[in-house]
Amino acid sequence: MEDVSVRYGQNLVLDCVSWEVWEHDFAAVIGPNGGGKTTLLKALLGLLPLSSGRISIFGHSPGEGRRMVGYVPQFHTFDFSYPITVTEMVMQGRLSHIPGLFRRYRDEDHEAAERALGMVGLFGVGDLPISTLSGGQQQRVIIARALAGEPRLLILDEPTVYVDAPTEEQFFSLIATLLDEMTVIIVTHDIGAISGRVNRIACLNRRLYTHGDAMITDDMLISVYGCPVDLIAHGVPHRVLREHDDV
Repeated sequence: MEDVSVRYGQNLVLDCVSWEVWEHDFAAVIGPNGGGKTTLLKALLGLLPLSSGRISIFGHSPGEGRRMVGYVPQFHTFDFSYPITVTEMVMQGRLSHIPGLFRRYRDEDHEAAERALGMVGLFGVGDLPISTLSGGQQQRVIIARALAGEPRLLILDEPTVYVDAPTEEQFFSLIATLLDEMTVIIVTHDIGAISGRVNRIACLNRRLYTHGDAMITDDMLISVYGCPVDLIAHGVPHRVLREHDDV
């Protein structure tokens, strides 16, 4: 991303954002609600016009590069009571790869879906109704749907918000196994969840602040949140919240 700005009417939501992520990075975007994280995702996916700047996805525009991107929306956006099987859910990730108006799944689509289920450790559950799985298994199915498209870049939007601690641990263990094959970007407001797990962090609140590594510094936090922030990762306090004026 180079000097990317996005407006909704007169409202400037992203202001001259520049950010570079390398292949096989595990990168995180953190920031407060309303800070522009969703807008950033939509811009990366080519779903919003840019007011200025440019975005390159493996050398392509976002629209052209979308086929190389797997997107995992927020967990709560899915209705898991819908009567479909696990395989039917995962096969949806192949639709963009099927040519023609009347899309029919081919053998290669079924094979890609089976590989994706294997990648997330869900062998043998393809015929089960999605509603019968545990929350952690359902989360893995959502990821498998994105992986079925064989992406080079996987983008996850707030993937740990509605899951318990054991499921969160399983999620990050799974992501670690994928990094040899793809780049991963996670967007979250949960600083503690990603501390110590990612190798690149950017803080976003209309403007983006980063040092190109996994370090979260005082100046980044104050710029984004307006005050010092107490960070607690895996139950261990890493800093003490000092006294400060109300903002």
